[in-house]
Amino acid sequence: MINSIKYLLFIVFIGFSNAKEKPIKINITGKVLNHSVSGLKGAKLVIENTDGEELKNEKSGKEGKFKFKKIKLFPGEYILKGNHKTNGYGEIRFFIDSTDVDLTLVIPTKKKELIAPIQEKIPQQRAITEKETLKFEEYFFEYESNLEALKGEIDSLKSVVKGYQKKQTMPNVGREILDLIVVPEYQHRVELQNGTVVSGSLLEETDSTLTLNTQIGTLVLKKEMVVKMDELKKPGPKVVFLGDPFIDYYPNRQIFSGKVKNVGEVRADFVRIIVKLFDQTTKSAGKDSIFVKGDRTVYETNVIADTALKPGKTASYSLTVPIKKGRKAEYHTMDIHWEQTK
Repeated sequence: MINSIKYLLFIVFIGFSNAKEKPIKINITGKVLNHSVSGLKGAKLVIENTDGEELKNEKSGKEGKFKFKKIKLFPGEYILKGNHKTNGYGEIRFFIDSTDVDLTLVIPTKKKELIAPIQEKIPQQRAITEKETLKFEEYFFEYESNLEALKGEIDSLKSVVKGYQKKQTMPNVGREILDLIVVPEYQHRVELQNGTVVSGSLLEETDSTLTLNTQIGTLVLKKEMVVKMDELKKPGPKVVFLGDPFIDYYPNRQIFSGKVKNVGEVRADFVRIIVKLFDQTTKSAGKDSIFVKGDRTVYETNVIADTALKPGKTASYSLTVPIKKGRKAEYHTMDIHWEQTK
């Protein structure tokens, strides 16, 4: 038994002593570049071990790319050497374990140059001093504050230029000049059979013709050519009552209250409600008026009033009309007066 155990141990010892580390198949890829990071084609590449033994050689292809396919190497340190006919020599060290390797070889490879002592004395040369230049961060003036001031001046100049341009494009036309411009006021619009539209003032109308005063002169049109004729109304204010007023009856007075609205296209100024009372014989039994409470307006005459109504606006009113002594009010009328001023 003891002899058999000794025999097995001897076989194991012999096996370990004869065992060698197996090489591995590996791919080594990469690029050969110059100092300007451009690929070098045609560089001769050699892989050596640390003992200087050449193991595999290859050439770099397009854009400096190279590849050593399935090369058998033992794990350890190796050197990739490259030689290019115009760019010179370069090398790089790398390690092999169990994975593929990707390398970048730069030709020529920079090496540390040994500084040899200068044995021969050279003639003394004049030291060339660099010209003193003003650095960017050492300005002799405070450029930051100056830039802020310049920016402010540029902005002010822009506003002046804009104001000048606006003044040039918008001439100062006074009210007197505008009043001198005569704008024709046409009251009729006539449409003819051929599609022509004529605007003018109707001067005369007969059984067969229409005479119009137009901007180009007087025109006489045959009625048989006229399709239709409409009256043109100048845009203006129009104030109406909103419903019937609410009336409080007293022996000596009547109180009217309600609302009015401007349904026109232009502002109505100084809107006033007028109420008249009549007895059974249609004689006057009382009369009074009141301005509505509307929009505050400043007129060209510097008059300020709050009795205007803009288009679409409404206003309330409350008017007390006293009854004349000895009269009995039986009927009433209500009117709205307004003006159109500037």
